[in-house]
Amino acid sequence: MMSFFTDSLGRQTIAQKPNAPILGWALLGAASFMALDEKNRERLRFASSVCLAIWAALEVSYGQSGFRRSTGTLTLSWLLRRS
Repeated sequence: MMSFFTDSLGRQTIAQKPNAPILGWALLGAASFMALDEKNRERLRFASSVCLAIWAALEVSYGQSGFRRSTGTLTLSWLLRRS
């Protein structure tokens, strides 16, 4: 069971330094809450979702453990179901 949370070298891979797509998702999502104009709010939300989809696709393709690949798969599924 622990191998689900570790990479091929035995290192824990649940928490890692955030990469560009996940930072983009967080920053654009926060900006969408502050946008005053509805059109800008929707654009920021869409851009935030695109960043999250890119992050999830990268996790599915290159995730270092089963946990990270599963997280990417679940996130992509949620995004597709939500749209």
